[in-house]
Amino acid sequence: MKIKINQKSLILILNKMSSFLRSNDLITVSARNTCLYLYGSSFSTNISSEIKLSTKTEEANLEIIEKSSVQVNFGAFIKSIRESGNELLDIRTSNAEDLRLVINSSEFEIDIFAKDVDYNPGFSKGEKVGKFESEYLGTLFKEVSYSISKLKSRPLFNHIHFQANDGKLIIEATDSHCMARHSDVTIPQNKFDLLIPEVVSKNVNKYFGKQGKITIEIKDNFIYFKTKENAIKWELYNKDYPNTQRLIPDKEKMSIYELELKSFKNALSRMIKLSDGGAYNTLVKLEFDKNIVKLINAGMGFSLFNYHQEILLLNEVSEMSIGVNPKYILEAINHLPKGSKVVKLVIKSNIHPFIVESELISDTVHLATPIRMN
Repeated sequence: MKIKINQKSLILILNKMSSFLRSNDLITVSARNTCLYLYGSSFSTNISSEIKLSTKTEEANLEIIEKSSVQVNFGAFIKSIRESGNELLDIRTSNAEDLRLVINSSEFEIDIFAKDVDYNPGFSKGEKVGKFESEYLGTLFKEVSYSISKLKSRPLFNHIHFQANDGKLIIEATDSHCMARHSDVTIPQNKFDLLIPEVVSKNVNKYFGKQGKITIEIKDNFIYFKTKENAIKWELYNKDYPNTQRLIPDKEKMSIYELELKSFKNALSRMIKLSDGGAYNTLVKLEFDKNIVKLINAGMGFSLFNYHQEILLLNEVSEMSIGVNPKYILEAINHLPKGSKVVKLVIKSNIHPFIVESELISDTVHLATPIRMN
């Protein structure tokens, strides 16, 4: 192999792939007739990634002089390219007994262990089940990804549920303590029921960019996200996501408690910071009475602090006391529509899931579960 390539273009590609690959993973570098392919597969995330760079891409200044495919350590390769500086690089394989990939810059030369491999570029074509604007898809996933479970013991909830049926699109995530569920319309022929790993949902725009369209395909036991030059795939997770629609309460049978967003958000943030129980182990009691709500630390954490604050309500309400983890309300607030000034807590009782919303209309429902208090 012998190629010339602009360092900046190559590092942009490798940074994209670093969303899925780890330092100890292997990456295949394949120089073909007019294209450079980079392919890597990570055991830790169970995701494969491929990017094609063409000689027609002027910014890359790609020139393929000798063709071949080699496999190198991803961590060593990306470090070598990062250290090379923003210039035109010469990259070649050595003729030494032990194969090496040599990176030449104007100041120094680096070589890393390499292995000859056979590589057929291009992911397999599968059944097309959907096509979405990249920016739109990234926005959808961002709406709900905060609710993905962090517990590896519950792998089903380490995913976003992405479903299209009868012209309706559902994107949702839950960790059983909170849930975010976004609904939208889609073109009638789209029909799928997929689980999207957290690492994919959070890196769609980083990997594919915000321009262009992402095609979703399924083949054998794999899901593919593809654009013209980039592709990722992962193994299909064959589990049924629970029916979350039944968790969404009937708002007509609930009471609404309205608060000024900024002051309520600041109070919740302060209570988490003062808690020595950490964000996930903080319990706050909300006591509603007529036109005020009292925020009181309720015994989980806060061993060094007694905290109490009163906030005026924007509407007059009946008496209610409920225990909550402020983190889940705060996460929901941070995902309310831009320009929101009011937080509405829509509550049925102190044991049923409640809705967090704003005064602005939104297609996303944010739910949180109360915590029982002694």
